[in-house]
Amino acid sequence: MCDPVTLTIAATAVAIGGQVMSGIGQAQQYRYEAKIADQNAHLANEQAHDSIDNTNLEAQRRYRELSQTKGAQQAAMAANGLDLNFGSPVDIQKDTAMIGAEDLAQIYKSGFELTRSHEITAWNYKSQAAGKRAQATGALINAGFQAVGTALGGASQAAGMGGSSAKAAGATSKINAQF
Repeated sequence: MCDPVTLTIAATAVAIGGQVMSGIGQAQQYRYEAKIADQNAHLANEQAHDSIDNTNLEAQRRYRELSQTKGAQQAAMAANGLDLNFGSPVDIQKDTAMIGAEDLAQIYKSGFELTRSHEITAWNYKSQAAGKRAQATGALINAGFQAVGTALGGASQAAGMGGSSAKAAGATSKINAQF
């Protein structure tokens, strides 16, 4: 059977190995989570770009509708013999342009808000990824400190046992010498 000092050293070595492996495992998990957050940030940036493209397409559609409406109004008024540059026909054209401008402003405002939301989400994911990388580094550093602490504790315990064994052996020798 092994003496207590050897067992203490072996137990300390196993504990150190476990702490280091645990730290490495935690670091790997945090790095994996950072990669997921990076991917989510990339996807959110793509959504922001899509939002800009969709906003521009919707605005183009509204410009076309507005042009068609103006053209239909002008054709109808001209067919009825109205002067397009005077009175009610001018007011109707101005109102149509104003309503169209309001619609376009709302389209761009909504598009901006959606794009901004995606950009904020991307930034949050990037921050999360950076935090996970910092946690990975922290896990490795913490594992190192725990391993050193365990090694020092084990060495202290082994030294105490070694001294106690020597004292016990010395005391046994003195007792045996007396007989």
